[in-house]
Amino acid sequence: MTGVLVVMVMIVVSGLSLGQAQLNVDLSKATKDPATGNYCVMQKVCITNPPEGLTSAGCAPSAPPGCECDPLQPADLFCDKGETCSANNCACLREGCDCDPYAPDPDSFCPNQDEKCKDDCTCGALLPDGCDCLDDSYCSGEDRCVGCNCQSCPASQPRSQVVNPPLVFVIDTTKSVKPDKDSIFNLTMKVVSNIMKDDINIPRYQLISFNDYGPDIRRNVRLELDTTDVRKFGQAAAAIKFESYNGGRDSKERLTQGLYIALQNALEKSLIVVFTDNGTKNLNLEKEILRLKAEKECEVFIVLTPEFEGRANGKSLPLYSRLGKVFLISDVGAESFLTQVEEYEENNCV
Repeated sequence: MTGVLVVMVMIVVSGLSLGQAQLNVDLSKATKDPATGNYCVMQKVCITNPPEGLTSAGCAPSAPPGCECDPLQPADLFCDKGETCSANNCACLREGCDCDPYAPDPDSFCPNQDEKCKDDCTCGALLPDGCDCLDDSYCSGEDRCVGCNCQSCPASQPRSQVVNPPLVFVIDTTKSVKPDKDSIFNLTMKVVSNIMKDDINIPRYQLISFNDYGPDIRRNVRLELDTTDVRKFGQAAAAIKFESYNGGRDSKERLTQGLYIALQNALEKSLIVVFTDNGTKNLNLEKEILRLKAEKECEVFIVLTPEFEGRANGKSLPLYSRLGKVFLISDVGAESFLTQVEEYEENNCV
């Protein structure tokens, strides 16, 4: 049975004639009624812009004043298919949503005053000052919640652990480095220990040493290790030997050469930590170091041990401040440095 039957319908309410309308009945949707043997069509009839006489007669559902729907009545009387009626402020919401982030006052949907409407249309706790998020659900698109701020992390797959910046140690291996409690050895071991303890997800570790054999950078700088294993990284740092050679009889070392090679080999967005106890030669490398640092979006920490022998009014300290963030351990303390390394890793991603 196919075709469409056109029926003229007269609407009468309380004995008053309100008008006529044309109703199209799709007979192709008719099904056989097993009780009567007849073919029947079940069709929902909706009235667009009903006359006032119909709605005032009490036939149409009505929502409370100022409401889009009535939470005490079936949602489909007011809302579109796939929507529910919010009990908190009587508005239609997509199924599975607590709130409407595009509403004039999205937080009004949330039942608790200490919650806010998140971009994924659910209610969550208010954020601390300076924070965008508590978890990934607060962030839009593919951004991740890293250190309480939404960030683009292309190397971090959705719903997996965030990948933090690669870590590079650049270590001065000249003999003048003193083996005290805050020596380069102890500082590097503490960094490795904290990474393992807090399960920071660092994808790559590089260890570079620099000494002063003379002006030749190929003799002075060496890539000791490039690994994904934090334990091997710690073992290699612990095995570093500190010796001086003929080129190192003067006080200044070759930090700029070590940092330059580190930036050449570093992955993008790496944290590069340089350890030394003195000033540096090769100041002319500054421009190229800054270019590589900006190009690869790397962060540089320069750590000066408590036995720092450089001159306070020399050229090296101002240069170090231009190349990166300087930590004079005798002033800031080892724990302050370690905290900032950890915070940088945990608050950034790749």
